[in-house]
Amino acid sequence: MGLRERVEKDLAVTLEGQWSLPVNLVSPEGVRTDGLRGQILYDTVRMNPETGEDVTVERPVVTLRRSSLTRIPAPGEKWLVEIPQTPDETASMEQYMISPVRPPEGGRSIGFIRIFLQEVEQS
Repeated sequence: MGLRERVEKDLAVTLEGQWSLPVNLVSPEGVRTDGLRGQILYDTVRMNPETGEDVTVERPVVTLRRSSLTRIPAPGEKWLVEIPQTPDETASMEQYMISPVRPPEGGRSIGFIRIFLQEVEQS
């Protein structure tokens, strides 16, 4: 087994193992994928452009194993993402959208995709 293949298999433990949380996706066509497992960071560090200081903002980032997805979100697509409100398996799910200004990161050579979220705007 090659190193890349080994790393992809290990994602079943590192991304989808004991530290993971449930994630649901809804594609632009309305196709739901429930029961995914992934890593969720609830806070992100960003640089304040006015001061140059790092600031922590509440903008979740979800990391999923590519091989667990039936369809990979493409930049510019409007996907709904549901994650727990807190890092607790039993927490109620909260809805977000994939950020239109920060496209998903991660290619086939990495084996995972990082999705930057923003709150759903109610109209």
